[in-house]
Amino acid sequence: MHPVLFTLGPFTVYSYGALMVVAFLAATGLSVRAAHRLPPALVAIHPEQLVDFTCASLLGGILGARLFYVALHWESFVVSPQEIFAIWHGGLVWYGGFLGGVLAGWGYLRAKRIPFLRAMDQFIPFLALGHAIGRVGCFFNGCCYGRPTRAWCGVLFPGHATPVLPTQLFEAAGLLGVYACLRALQRPGVLRRPGMVFGAYLAAYALLRFVLEWFRGDQAVSWAGLTLQQLVSIGVLVIATTLLGRALRTPRLEG
Repeated sequence: MHPVLFTLGPFTVYSYGALMVVAFLAATGLSVRAAHRLPPALVAIHPEQLVDFTCASLLGGILGARLFYVALHWESFVVSPQEIFAIWHGGLVWYGGFLGGVLAGWGYLRAKRIPFLRAMDQFIPFLALGHAIGRVGCFFNGCCYGRPTRAWCGVLFPGHATPVLPTQLFEAAGLLGVYACLRALQRPGVLRRPGMVFGAYLAAYALLRFVLEWFRGDQAVSWAGLTLQQLVSIGVLVIATTLLGRALRTPRLEG
């Protein structure tokens, strides 16, 4: 655990925030590079628009992730309301951030009259990569940890009596695999079916998150032995299945 990257005079640079910046730059830069390499007929959102799109999505994502976290831990923030804005201490819920980012991105795409599903097919692998980098930030920050363990991979974080599973790194590794698979899917034949790559991402992450929740040590059971994140993952998987089925039934785009 290394929450503070370095201190320069009165300024403190936190590992969590620094890796969020790295994640944003990597996702944006690589998506722009990939857009330049796509056949022109398959480019839904042009390289010069991607920066604006990712900025809008980032702001919406941070807001959604923080609001979701604050809502889930409201009793703590009532006592210390100033902590609501201290996101450098951690406390961002991915599904809340994803919803906020998607809504903000949808607003931008609608304003520019860019097809939503085609744009998401083009960008979504790089979101998975950025998410993987962000999970490394969670590891350094000490949040999103796993259950106590005696296994060789256990990590002893400050404030814990025993080593715990580094589920942050497990998720980062899984997301790198998702990124690689989605990039492989970004072939012309697949991109001509809007929603295929986006649906594949939703299904893959929902399954990954559902399984990882069994190993998390910071989540409370909500219903039927499942955590809230697992229940949300089931809903996301249903949406993904519907989206993939629709994409397969839709005639391919020409060009």
